[in-house]
Amino acid sequence: MNKRSLFMRLLFGFGAVMLAIWLAVLVWNVFEVKAVEQRINAALLKSVARQIMAGLEPIADKPLQVHAAITKIERLQNDFFEEIGPSGAPFQVQVWHRHAIVHASTNLPLVEPQAGELSRPVTLHGWLSWSESESGTTVRVLQKSFYGLAMTRSNIGYYLLPVLFSFPFLLLPAWFVIRRGLRPVTVIVSEIEARSAADLSPLAASPYKELSPLVASVNRLMERLRERLEREQEFLLDAAHELKTPLAIIQINADSLVATRDERRIAQAGAGLGQGVARATHTVHQLLALARSGSERDLAELQRLDLAELLRERMAPAAQLALQGGVELELNAPEACLLALHRESVTALVDNLIDNAIKYSPRGGQVAVSLVSGADGTVLRVCDQGPGIAPQARQKVFERFFRLPGQDQAGSGLGLAIAQRAAARNLAQIGLDGGPDGRGLLVSVTFTPP
Repeated sequence: MNKRSLFMRLLFGFGAVMLAIWLAVLVWNVFEVKAVEQRINAALLKSVARQIMAGLEPIADKPLQVHAAITKIERLQNDFFEEIGPSGAPFQVQVWHRHAIVHASTNLPLVEPQAGELSRPVTLHGWLSWSESESGTTVRVLQKSFYGLAMTRSNIGYYLLPVLFSFPFLLLPAWFVIRRGLRPVTVIVSEIEARSAADLSPLAASPYKELSPLVASVNRLMERLRERLEREQEFLLDAAHELKTPLAIIQINADSLVATRDERRIAQAGAGLGQGVARATHTVHQLLALARSGSERDLAELQRLDLAELLRERMAPAAQLALQGGVELELNAPEACLLALHRESVTALVDNLIDNAIKYSPRGGQVAVSLVSGADGTVLRVCDQGPGIAPQARQKVFERFFRLPGQDQAGSGLGLAIAQRAAARNLAQIGLDGGPDGRGLLVSVTFTPP
């Protein structure tokens, strides 16, 4: 596939601008010459008409002498225009005396000029005419063209040849200027090409304002790539760290199953093996949810979703977990609440908040989930009756793998980290507070309009 050249595009654009300017000047010049020609013609016709009028004054009452005199004048004019070449056009004369036609050398309509046509240039059937009237005698002088200054062959060459000769010499400096002007782009390309795949450091700022947005965009892209690579590396380290313990448990219990014949030991090893697999499975699910919640997606992927309906969908499986723990689950939400959301991440957000609330609530406790819309946005609240989180630790619990000391519940320490990233993914803010009467934990997620 042949790629188009930006250099040639600029060069041809420069040439097109030059050509357009030349054409504009040419058109303006042609019209200017035409205007000058009209003025010259009018002045000449006026002069000839008045000369003929002065010459006819002694013989105005003698039609034959008038006709002979005008014929002689026309013959002299014809001889003159034959000498100057084919570009000229002779005069034509019409004479009236006391409203009777005395002489006419054209086949134009013989209508005597009216008062509005006297002493000014008039276009008559494509001819330029000038009429004078005095003492009952009216003279009209007409001419088709004067010298045709605008579009004669020699004048076309006058306008065209300088452009043909100068165009290459104008394009040569244009080629040089464009080539040097594009050199900073070549420098940026060379700098990027010279880097290794691991070098994502920002490019040096460009001194040219036209290239500064390009350099800034590349640097932002490199920053996003660097962050993505760091997250992937963190994910690998997290996976290795968190799976180490359950895999060790699985390995120990698997070895016990192979080495022992004692049915009690076999039962204990089998139970430990199941716990290790369950813990590993939960950890893998949490790690994947964390990775997905932190992935960069275009905000255009946000879709209009009914958050109230989504809450009802996710409360159904959570009710089974609450029933097993003896916890009452309550939902207070409107019939519909449409928001711009990313379905996968907001589902992870809801699941983790409700699961955590159920897991840390005592038997006989209550988990209240509510959804309220107001002028400042829509707020999702999940309130439990568990041990709560001390104010000084409420920011710390959003860190990956952080667990409050003295916890009896098993977990990976990823739930709130996932919730925080998922909230950010949906343009929301998450906050922690104490429950009613200082008992339990209240998690608030505020969805602000984009």
